[in-house]
Amino acid sequence: MSSYRVIDRIQIEPHILFLRIEPTDIKLTLGDIFKSLSDIAWISDFDKKYIRDAFTIRATETINYIADNIIAETDDEITKDSGEIVVSELARLAIVNENNYLDIPLAELFKSQASGNDGFDFYSKNLTKIILFGEAKFLSDRNAYGKAFNKIVEFVGLEQDSSDLQDIDKFYCAESLDNHSNGKKGFMAAFSSKNTDTDRILKGIKANTDFNALKGFDELICVAVNV
Repeated sequence: MSSYRVIDRIQIEPHILFLRIEPTDIKLTLGDIFKSLSDIAWISDFDKKYIRDAFTIRATETINYIADNIIAETDDEITKDSGEIVVSELARLAIVNENNYLDIPLAELFKSQASGNDGFDFYSKNLTKIILFGEAKFLSDRNAYGKAFNKIVEFVGLEQDSSDLQDIDKFYCAESLDNHSNGKKGFMAAFSSKNTDTDRILKGIKANTDFNALKGFDELICVAVNV
């Protein structure tokens, strides 16, 4: 059984997609997500042993940290600490599965720090070989799309996507990296959503200044996660 179900799929503009997803069983969500994070089979795809060794060390550190400091403390309840991981991973899975985009593990699993990395939260690549950079935000009391869009715009200003390439380039083909160098790139905004109907969320998104600042890029995917 999938850990989420798609409630809405709406094409806002030809290059802007809105997905709304819901965990299939909130009590199992954290366990399912931890299983997903713990699956490091992706490391075997790299042919260089030093790359496999480095990623194994980094991924293991993060998996242990999440197990000991986040999952173990939640008691099957989505908290501030676990919320961003839930939003990140469910949104990432939905984008990969629903669009057949490149499956790359969460950034925390392969960046050098065990937790709290600077930079984008997750990544993918679309079918036209455009690299997508994702940011996830969780708020317990309101929809978090404004916070996600704002952080992406901030990162764009800091050229964080270019900075992140040193951590993610091994996952990408030469053509997609060249596309980024030529200014072709996209973004993914994942955010917690509350008991607000989809039309109202979309109205708020379309009126958001940061959302409109991101419309000029090659692709923008917005994922509302009901947590």
